[in-house]
Amino acid sequence: LLKWYLIISHLAYVSQYITTTTVVKEARLVFSPLSDQLYQTLKKFEVATGAYLQYCPMAMNNKGAFWLSDSDKIRNPYFGDAMLTCGNVEEELK
Repeated sequence: LLKWYLIISHLAYVSQYITTTTVVKEARLVFSPLSDQLYQTLKKFEVATGAYLQYCPMAMNNKGAFWLSDSDKIRNPYFGDAMLTCGNVEEELK
């Protein structure tokens, strides 16, 4: 239970940062590790969800980055309108 609480606390802290920063570039930088941690947490604790793990190979200076979405439609959070549909669905989390 403590480990779950620590993970949730960290996710909440980073989420709060993303929602309060006015610098979009900074928000996007922390969004990638937040997405990775959330995905790993959902998988580890076998949380039932209808989310989709999506991936853009060009994000993070061509290192690639993942995000979770409630839709299979690609809406890339790393490039905004410039490359809104860049990416693909890697996994459906059922």
